[in-house]
Amino acid sequence: MANTRIQTGYAAAAPADKQAGLVAGEQEWFELQPVEKKLIRYSFGLGVVLLAIFVFAFGVAG
Repeated sequence: MANTRIQTGYAAAAPADKQAGLVAGEQEWFELQPVEKKLIRYSFGLGVVLLAIFVFAFGVAG
């Protein structure tokens, strides 16, 4: 049978540093950009508002 191995982009036996392609001293996390923070706030706010609307509309609270 031909080579049917599926590649996922991750090396199973590689250490975490090499797996992520990190170089010594390189930051693992990057600061979010202002537009990303704004999108997160709007998405979270919309979710909370819709949750409140659905709770009152379908009488779940009472």
